[in-house]
Amino acid sequence: MTPFKVKPFMTYLEEKEIDRLKKFAKKKKITMSQVIREGLSARMAEGDPYMAGFNAGVDESIRLIKENKASQMRFPSGSSFAELMELDLMKAKILEVQNA
Repeated sequence: MTPFKVKPFMTYLEEKEIDRLKKFAKKKKITMSQVIREGLSARMAEGDPYMAGFNAGVDESIRLIKENKASQMRFPSGSSFAELMELDLMKAKILEVQNA
């Protein structure tokens, strides 16, 4: 590892997240801090191919749901199954942080 200056940062995680983090770090033979740093870098990267691919998959899912005739069924609220699914899928998209 290249020496670099780090500053402490505290955050709160659910117990299950900590357990997953510990297991993942151990499996990859890296520190938990390194996993977190890499995750932050990936999440905040502009033009990241992972984010672009993930979001393209979400967009394709939305398209397929909208085209499916069964998903046009409307609920008493007036919303179709497709519209409700689209709202949930849009929340799953990874938003890029511009100029972070």
